[in-house]
Amino acid sequence: MQALKRRLKTIAMLMAGILLSVTGVKAAPIAIPGTSVSLEPPAGFAVAENFAGLENAESGSSITINELPPEAYTEVATIFSTAESAREGLLRQGITIDEHTLITVGQDQVPLLRGVQQTAAGEFTKYLTLLKGETTVLVTFNIADPNQTTQETIEATVASITLATAPTIDEKIEQLSFSFQSAEPFRVNDVLGGSSALLTTFEGTDPSGMAPVVIIARGQNIIYGQDAADISDDLLRGTRGFSLAEIVRQEAVEFSGGSGYLIEAELDGLTVLQYAYVPANGRYIRLLATGERSALMDVLPAVEEIAASVSLRD
Repeated sequence: MQALKRRLKTIAMLMAGILLSVTGVKAAPIAIPGTSVSLEPPAGFAVAENFAGLENAESGSSITINELPPEAYTEVATIFSTAESAREGLLRQGITIDEHTLITVGQDQVPLLRGVQQTAAGEFTKYLTLLKGETTVLVTFNIADPNQTTQETIEATVASITLATAPTIDEKIEQLSFSFQSAEPFRVNDVLGGSSALLTTFEGTDPSGMAPVVIIARGQNIIYGQDAADISDDLLRGTRGFSLAEIVRQEAVEFSGGSGYLIEAELDGLTVLQYAYVPANGRYIRLLATGERSALMDVLPAVEEIAASVSLRD
């Protein structure tokens, strides 16, 4: 059970932490590539390059769109049902919820949560809303300066959301800022937040949390001036659930067309392999492979083949 919780936390960590600031001026509706969502963004925001959503290049803030399987809606909606359940459910992610309201979106009433979250970059005001379409749609606003963004503006943006047909896995893959090739027995299970690809060796879910999986993710390194070993260590230990992992091997490797770094670590029966590369622009690319040690070693050639295929598109 602990391994499964860690696996879910790892996926959630890789999905989370991308931010958006909103001003009070509306624009024409924008369809967010790789998602079923269209919305009216505040002026000054453009489609993000490295995740599914919108970003303000000047402020560093953003709106992120995460689409989960339709069967996830009931469980997530329970968390979003009241302020109390939201506080309890999201506190584990470091989010303190202080308000729960309902917003009219089309013919539906959808929940809007407001809270705060402390991150390495500072404190952010956070808004989260949940919608049900062909997928379970989670829209997250992180506001760097709440004095420049009113709740009224957030509510107007949420009210403008419309949902279309959900994109296919192949369409989601095409929107990623990197390319890769899967290798048997791995297959692409999902694309997370427009910034990460989840490859699994099983159909559906893995109750044990021990079957091998591969996650390839793009993100922003906020600490500059470190060498590859330090950055790789920070990335691994900054992933929720792996802060206490014991590193058993590390070495410089070629990864994604650059001078990368490989870390092998162990924790509670899991073996973790992390390939990471941080180019000059700070937008890191990494591959995280986890699984019970013998099972992961059995598919190691496939992991290495997938790692060798990863390439940045920008």
